[in-house]
Amino acid sequence: MSLTAGALTQGTVTQTTETASSAAATMGSAPYTYQWYRSVAGGSLGNVVTGQTSLSLSDASLIPGTTYYYHMVVTDTLAATATSAALTVATLNPSVISPNSFTEGPFLGMLDQRFNYNTKECAVDSTQATSVYAGQAMKFAASPVNGGVPSMVACSASNDVCMGFIVFDIKNQSYGAPGTVGVSSRYELAQDGNVIYLYATGAITRGARVCLDVSSPGGVQATGNSATVVGWAYDGATAAGQLIRVQLTCPTFATA
Repeated sequence: MSLTAGALTQGTVTQTTETASSAAATMGSAPYTYQWYRSVAGGSLGNVVTGQTSLSLSDASLIPGTTYYYHMVVTDTLAATATSAALTVATLNPSVISPNSFTEGPFLGMLDQRFNYNTKECAVDSTQATSVYAGQAMKFAASPVNGGVPSMVACSASNDVCMGFIVFDIKNQSYGAPGTVGVSSRYELAQDGNVIYLYATGAITRGARVCLDVSSPGGVQATGNSATVVGWAYDGATAAGQLIRVQLTCPTFATA
């Protein structure tokens, strides 16, 4: 009987780490050797996950808000190989992090850990077409349909005026959970000029104007793409996935 790879099972997933397991191989000629592979493109085997040669996977240094595809390649003593079906894993979306998670430090003679925003409770407008995330720039809908609690929709173009940033998912009591679209989704919306934490989606120069990257909810990127300018980078980022502080444009969040 031909060698068969075992089924893969997802374990714990965070913004930057993933664990998984594989059932043992069957048939072929035991004993078997195992090797995990990772790809960011569906249908592709991808690259070897270095050091991951057992039935258990522990993968780190992943990019937040990214979908990965894992395979297990099994080899038996007769050099026959078998590849498992893909395991699709999405790391948790970037989010604004609790200020208690960071250490205060001096910045040009002052403490840079400033979370002095005012917040307003808002409901996702029932016409909003996609999920929203903590850290995402929002605007108030032209014709809100929820009534009572102010409605809001995601900023999606450079001429949108940012009315604030989602900082807390009230429904799920979470900073990072994706929202469920509809009138039941309520969030705290930060306003009035803040320093917040967002993940970079690419290299950013300290002091550069910063946009919200609507293709990667909660992320930020340098001006030049079709996105809403939201402020400037307090820190520089050398690569995607790095957490930086963003000084929001104030007091009206007018776009450039």
